[in-house]
Amino acid sequence: MSRAKATILCIDDHWNGLIGRKMLLEQSGYQVLEASDGDQGLKLFRSHSVDAVVLDYQMPGMNGDVVAAKMKRLDSHVPIMLLSAYEPLPKNKLRSVDSFMCKSQPPAALLSALDDLLGNRPKTFFSRWLDHWRSKNQAVTH
Repeated sequence: MSRAKATILCIDDHWNGLIGRKMLLEQSGYQVLEASDGDQGLKLFRSHSVDAVVLDYQMPGMNGDVVAAKMKRLDSHVPIMLLSAYEPLPKNKLRSVDSFMCKSQPPAALLSALDDLLGNRPKTFFSRWLDHWRSKNQAVTH
């Protein structure tokens, strides 16, 4: 599967889930940064440019909803997917996330949801202008 090398930050305190997701995403063409808790995830979020975050809800110290809220205050344009073994979560826990998935979903569902998140990112003014310019110029050349 060919994709631009989007960088995904994965945060999960369960090693098996974190490494499994990292391997799945890397095999699917993504670059992956991993963190085993919310504080480490926030440090990576501040120091690296990431295209999306895949975040566990239940973690010691700081739950995923709190981490997501802090990340959105730093950069509201980065989409965040919250994962949980508990379904459903109360709406107040989902305020700062763009997508929610139960961990029991198959890997293909995670990849599809992540593709949707990345495809729905708001474009910068320059990107919108360039798309418009390309479409106008393609019409002229054909």
